[in-house]
Amino acid sequence: MVHEGGGSQPPQDGAPQYGVPQDGGPQYGVPQYGPPKRSRGPLVLVAVLGVTLVAVLAIGAVVLLRNGDSKTDSAPKSAGVVEFRRVVKTEQGLCATPAEQGVACDSDGNRYTLGKVEVDGSHVRSVKAESQDDRWYLLLSFDDEGKKLFSALTSELAQKTPPDNQIAIVVNGSVVTAPTVQSAITDGQVQISGTFTKEAAEKLATQITG
Repeated sequence: MVHEGGGSQPPQDGAPQYGVPQDGGPQYGVPQYGPPKRSRGPLVLVAVLGVTLVAVLAIGAVVLLRNGDSKTDSAPKSAGVVEFRRVVKTEQGLCATPAEQGVACDSDGNRYTLGKVEVDGSHVRSVKAESQDDRWYLLLSFDDEGKKLFSALTSELAQKTPPDNQIAIVVNGSVVTAPTVQSAITDGQVQISGTFTKEAAEKLATQITG
């Protein structure tokens, strides 16, 4: 999830973010990306798909436990259509069809000016919608190469402040979510949290996996 300044600013509440899980479970707001935190159960991370990826305003980080309900757990079927790109600028209601090069829009008509593709779907090993205490979030896992690339990207963006710390997940040329990065994610495990319902988390997982 990353929203930049420029034009009208996207909503500042309710979007997903990439962030560091905190004890006590996820807080809601903009989706965030974050590394999983060891708990009494297996590791899970902030797919930072509860993220400022689309909603652009996630605040909550999540305590990751793999004992939640899960409906989706697979890699993207068409890896080439999934892209992770930093957000350079965001504007509302200015989405042209077709979008110009370097620009992508979300389903709400928000326009994102994006950087180059820094990680693509070929490095995504799994995408899963999970819940804890009825709070839903998305979990992504990268292969070794994707782990290195995502680590470098999030290490840089974690030093920035909103809206300069967003990463957009682009599928078939459209932004499906754009969470903010709350901390460097170096282990290849990403949790995206935000104001997700079960249906929203599963829909996002399906959009990414195809």
